[in-house]
Amino acid sequence: MTPTIQIIFASLSGRNQAIAMHLQAHLAAYAQTVVTEISQADAFSVPQADAVILVSYTYHDGELPDEALDFYDDLAAVDLQGTHFAVCGSSSTQHAHYGRAVDRLAQRLTAQHGVAVAPVLKIDGDPNEADRQRLDALATQVLTTLDLGN
Repeated sequence: MTPTIQIIFASLSGRNQAIAMHLQAHLAAYAQTVVTEISQADAFSVPQADAVILVSYTYHDGELPDEALDFYDDLAAVDLQGTHFAVCGSSSTQHAHYGRAVDRLAQRLTAQHGVAVAPVLKIDGDPNEADRQRLDALATQVLTTLDLGN
């Protein structure tokens, strides 16, 4: 059976939407992918997918994006037991709290019993070729985990 992977993104500049689309392109041959902007995503539907990849930027002083707040709050009421996840996003190393939002999202998913399948991946600014290779490796790790049934 073909696995289902939700890719949920928050993007202000378009970087993280591009990251989400890159992940979808990598995964589409192996999984059914659903890409959703985070303000339109339903946290309660996350456990219905075989895996979820969250892609977010970090706003202002290390905060979650405004459009991600409802999703983040709703996740606190969702049992993600057995739900595989990965979290990534673009940020800037010039900020004191580089990528803190992706860390917070990963912590929330873990607190709700989600299963991390890859380390949090932070990208400084626009993704370069090395970053795209790291994104491909993250996507492959998600697929490998699902294939192994872990």
